[in-house]
Amino acid sequence: MNSDQSSFYIMLGLIAILIVFYGFNTACAIAMDKASKSKIKNSAEEEKHKNFELALALMEKPLKYIFPLKLINLIIVIGGTAYIWVIGYMPYAITGFFVAVLILFGELFPWKVALQHREGITLKWAKYIKLISILTLPVFLLAKFIVNIFLAAFRQSTEVNDGAFSEEEVMSMLDEGKKSGVLKEEGHKMINSIFNFDDELAYEIMTPRTDVFAIDIAEPVSTYIDKLMEMKYSRIPVYEDDYDNIIGILHIKDFLIKARESGFDKVDIKAILRKPYFVPDTKNIDALFLELQKGKQHIAVLIDEYGGFSGIVTVEDIIEEIVGDIDDEFDDEAHVIEKIDDANYTVDGNVSLSDLSGETNINLTSESSETIGGFIIDILGEIPDENAINKRVEYENYVFTILSVKDRRIEKVLVHVELANPADEHPEEN
Repeated sequence: MNSDQSSFYIMLGLIAILIVFYGFNTACAIAMDKASKSKIKNSAEEEKHKNFELALALMEKPLKYIFPLKLINLIIVIGGTAYIWVIGYMPYAITGFFVAVLILFGELFPWKVALQHREGITLKWAKYIKLISILTLPVFLLAKFIVNIFLAAFRQSTEVNDGAFSEEEVMSMLDEGKKSGVLKEEGHKMINSIFNFDDELAYEIMTPRTDVFAIDIAEPVSTYIDKLMEMKYSRIPVYEDDYDNIIGILHIKDFLIKARESGFDKVDIKAILRKPYFVPDTKNIDALFLELQKGKQHIAVLIDEYGGFSGIVTVEDIIEEIVGDIDDEFDDEAHVIEKIDDANYTVDGNVSLSDLSGETNINLTSESSETIGGFIIDILGEIPDENAINKRVEYENYVFTILSVKDRRIEKVLVHVELANPADEHPEEN
């Protein structure tokens, strides 16, 4: 009887040790899998921890630390179960008890603890994980070889990016963060803009040629000096003979320096022009931004597929795609979209359809037009002139009234939305 009791207590003690060891391995695996590399670096700098380089190296190849930890835990489960059955003392009951306690204190409890101390556990036990990785390396290589054979047989890739998230997964996490209040609206918009950054083309954010203030090199300075001084721009395109023939960029700073030396009327504009930076208007803005930075340029002249001048893009335009509008002392404060009431809006003709949809309940789509002005011109089928002012254009449940036209462009329009009648949506039953 005493011998049986001794064996029973030894068995319980051994099971307890195995469960503790199992839980410890689980905590190490969870901690290293969920640890933040940046936080590990910061902790290492603050506490002068020596293991951070080893920890970071292990985290680069997660399979190499997960496999040995899982392998040891598998040995614990098999060995513990086999030992219980060899002893033969209430094997069914003890095995059930062993599995239940293993789930509670070998999986759930260490999992919760590891999530709260992920960086600390990773740094403290990096050497232990490295040691068992070395000890189990032959088994790991053999297992990897066998698995790769099966993967090849089923025509599956043997290379897996363990730590990567897809763009859809990241955007989903951002949306959840916004809904829960962890991420503010401004932060969500900025991060979303970064993901869309490489999808946008230069012509989508450019100042179109019709809105660009440019100088004809043939005109004397006296004809535009007053306007030049009033303009908010520091760099101005200069053309010769034809608007499509941009020959240079005038820097106002260069102009003022020369004007101080010789007087405004005697400045040789052509002599102080800087070489324009030409790019196709279909260029991705992320690539354009890098090129402008590398070339120390602040403005790009966009050229369309026919070689004509289509507009300009500045570094500020590109940055605003991420951080939003950057207002300075020169920017106009007038709103391009002004809400009158739920059914009526005044909108500038150059407002994009996407911006209009994002700020109002007006949802318009077009394959040929990007702005509300262009959209209305498509419906009209003709280029409007001053006689088109107050002309009404109907489209689906919208009524557009042209308020102003300039240089054959719709400058401002009144948009009326025909709101659904609640009585029509919920008719009374007779």
